[in-house]
Amino acid sequence: MPHADWRPLAGRLGRRPFLASLLGLVALACQQPAPQPPSPRPQSAGLKPSASPASAPFTVVLPASDLAVGKNRFLLALLDQTNKPISSAEVRLRFFKLEGGQGTLKGEGEARYYGTGLGDRGVYVARTAFDAPGAWGVEVAVRRDGQDLGAARHSFEVQADSLTPALGAGIPASAIPTATSAAEIEKICSARPVDDFHSLSIADALAAGKPFLLLFASPGFCRSQTCGPSLQVVQGLRDLHGDRLNYLHVEVYQDPDQGAPGLKPVPAVVEWNLPSEPWLFLVDARGKVFDKFEGGITVEETTPATEALLGATRS
Repeated sequence: MPHADWRPLAGRLGRRPFLASLLGLVALACQQPAPQPPSPRPQSAGLKPSASPASAPFTVVLPASDLAVGKNRFLLALLDQTNKPISSAEVRLRFFKLEGGQGTLKGEGEARYYGTGLGDRGVYVARTAFDAPGAWGVEVAVRRDGQDLGAARHSFEVQADSLTPALGAGIPASAIPTATSAAEIEKICSARPVDDFHSLSIADALAAGKPFLLLFASPGFCRSQTCGPSLQVVQGLRDLHGDRLNYLHVEVYQDPDQGAPGLKPVPAVVEWNLPSEPWLFLVDARGKVFDKFEGGITVEETTPATEALLGATRS
C-alpha cells in the first residue's frame, strides 16, 4: 500500500490558539470537561483541534471520543483561519496507519456535511473502518465554492475495543427511572416542556421485541445549537415512524429537577461507559446495536439510519 511521510506533521502544524475557536464554535456538544472512563462522569463531546499554525489553510476538529477497530462514524468539523466554521464544503479524506513517522494509506472517501438544526456548527461525517488499534492519521482536503482550500492532517487514536456498546453487540438492560405523568416526568427529565419518552425502561424495551431509539442527553443543561437539538431529532423521528419504533430518553445526570446538575451521572451512563454526551443508539428487535451517533445528531443523517433499521426488522 502507498506510504506517506507523516513526520512533518508536528513541525508543519504548530498549535493555533484554540480558546477563540472554542468560544466561536461553542462546542459540538455541551462543553463540560470531564475525565475519560473509568471515571463515571461523562464529558460533552469535545473538541480536539489539529495543531495548525496561522498559515495553515484550516483547522481540523475531531470530536469523536470512541473510535475503535471495526466500523466507525468518523466525525469532524472545520475552522477557517479566523476560527469560523467552514460549512457545506466538499471534503475528501485519506486515512493512514501511523508507525515510526510513516503513514500507510489504508482507505479514502468523502465526508458529507450535516447541518440541519445545528446552525453554522454542522459536522462532516464519513463511515469508515479501522483494521488495527493505535496511532492513525487523516488527511483532509477541502474544496468550497469551486475553490481548493488545501489540505491538513490530524492524528488520532483508535482503540482495540469500543468504549460504548459496539455495533452488533447486545446492550445492558440498565435500570432507568420511568414515569408517565408530566409531574412525575419533571423529576427525571431536564427538558422543558418535558418529553414523553420515559414510560419504558430499557428492560421493557428489550422485552417488547420491537426496535427502539435510546437517547442519552441532558437537554435542559445543554442548549447549544449542536447539543440541544438531539431531543428534537428523536421527536421528529417519532413523528415520521410512529409506533413502528419505541423511544427512550435517559437523562444523563441525577436529580435534573434540582437545577444545575451536580455532575453525578445516572447509573446507566456508567454502565454504558459513555465518555461524552449526547449519544443516540439504534437498537434492533433482537436487542443488538444497529447504529450509534455521538453528538452532531441531525434528522437528515438519522432518518436513513432508522429506515434501514426498520427495513432490517422486516427482512
